[in-house]
Amino acid sequence: MRRNDSLPDRELAGALRRLDPPAPTQAQMTSLARRIMSRATPLLDARRRGASTWWEYAAAWAGTLLPLGAAAGFVAAACLARLATTRSPVRPHAIERTALLRAVTNHAPSGALLDIVLDAPSAEHAAGTTRRGAR
Repeated sequence: MRRNDSLPDRELAGALRRLDPPAPTQAQMTSLARRIMSRATPLLDARRRGASTWWEYAAAWAGTLLPLGAAAGFVAAACLARLATTRSPVRPHAIERTALLRAVTNHAPSGALLDIVLDAPSAEHAAGTTRRGAR
């Protein structure tokens, strides 16, 4: 970086000031207001006529929502097909259900249920030995 790079360039500053006057003239403001009103009038007239009906709203979004709905249906079908082909364990939560039933019916302390929830592998072993010992 050179020493003079951070100093303002007077010629460039003057050119920028000529292109963008500090305060707009009355003619410029009138022209701007006329352009805004000419472009906003059709939009404002449509709003004044009343809100669109539900089918006009649906028709406006149909180009977006139909492909999105088809994609969501395809993803859902793929997920269902994948779930149908995978084999789940015969009784995925048998230990937890047993511990919950025992805790609810006061046949086991609630600490046993907490052990199963917090530490499933060792709790399964403990529940298995407890059931075998109870028989």
